[in-house]
Amino acid sequence: MDLSIVIPVYNEESRIKPFLRDLEDTIRRMPDYEIIFVNDGSKDSTMSILNDFSKKQREVKIISYKKNRGKGYAVRKGVLSSNGKKIIFIDADGSTKPQEIFQMLTLLDSYDVVVGDRTQYESSVDQPVLRQITGKLFNFYANLIFGINVKDNLCGFKGFQREVAKILFRNMISERWIFDVEIFYKIRKNNYSLRQMSIKWNHKEGTKIKPFDPFKMFLQLFFLRIKLMKK
Repeated sequence: MDLSIVIPVYNEESRIKPFLRDLEDTIRRMPDYEIIFVNDGSKDSTMSILNDFSKKQREVKIISYKKNRGKGYAVRKGVLSSNGKKIIFIDADGSTKPQEIFQMLTLLDSYDVVVGDRTQYESSVDQPVLRQITGKLFNFYANLIFGINVKDNLCGFKGFQREVAKILFRNMISERWIFDVEIFYKIRKNNYSLRQMSIKWNHKEGTKIKPFDPFKMFLQLFFLRIKLMKK
């Protein structure tokens, strides 16, 4: 199988339908793929929407569990159950259009890891000013204490060669938002080739990140760094 598309979902009933329509248009042009939805303990009608989608599409797998475990756990679950030669995960809110997958697939022919980067001048980004500021502070702090030199740690659009993905997500410590930083740390530690890719990205209302979550994440990054030093 050429490609696995991993999509973590949590209470996305209000945002996922337009994304699924775009995804449907995209996969029509793909000859060999699988889609893995990971339902991270949704309490709304997300699961019902996914079931309806899976009835219309081939090669769709749904992993679901009752307790919300976090985005990092959900992505890890999907990656480790995937079979594609290339593995891409993308957020279900529609901020990044599934059509961007084609560009990422091409770049994955030359790199171990390719990640969306909203900071590149070629990128087209529509994002509230406060989110931009907190994002820049987060990236500065993450780069400082992890030495990873990544401009956009939290973009929910990343792709990997299969063997690389399995190594990066195996024994992952982080289960929630900061898992991306742990992945970048492991990429640097293992000397994998990394390409940061310009993308089109539009802010969607209904984010799961609360106003004070970025400050909690700063503390979580500090403790994650300590744990990784002990490994």
